[in-house]
Amino acid sequence: MTMTYDPNMALMALAGLAVVLIILMLLMRGAARRRIATLQKELGRIEGERDTLTAERNRLLTDLDMARSQIRPLSDEVDRLKRAEAKRLTAAPAEVAVAATVDELVTESHDLEQLKGVGDKFVAKLNDLGINSLRQIAGWTGADIAVIDSQLGAFRGRITRDRLVEQAKLLHEGRITEYETRFGKLGS
Repeated sequence: MTMTYDPNMALMALAGLAVVLIILMLLMRGAARRRIATLQKELGRIEGERDTLTAERNRLLTDLDMARSQIRPLSDEVDRLKRAEAKRLTAAPAEVAVAATVDELVTESHDLEQLKGVGDKFVAKLNDLGINSLRQIAGWTGADIAVIDSQLGAFRGRITRDRLVEQAKLLHEGRITEYETRFGKLGS
């Protein structure tokens, strides 16, 4: 049996193949359109959730700022009362006076270990850099932090992460109550 080339049959086969390809393309196009529509709905839902969460975050930040503005005057008043009580007790026996003025001594201290997140090794590194008082840390600017942080080696990033400048300012200014509200009890 010999096969002969029939041009009409070849044209019909090509036309059939073209029809099948067109049908496949239309099916794929329809599936792609449905997938796009589904993804667009999902994107709209996700954007709505994002907007809701952003609004909630902004509301919480506003609440936090309001709470902090209310804490400041109250903690200043508590600290003022503590100082007044300590002065009143200075006429008492020496042991009572020493115990009452412990809070007063915090502002004059060079003990950097009072800062949360600062231990012996970190203090030694800071001392090597000539930093030995809360007053020094309280006065740091952003540029100071960048310079000092670059020299801290294994402790790099701790100044910002542990909010050392904020802690030092509160302790140096004698705002112990506000410090303990934000960072926890001193000495613990």
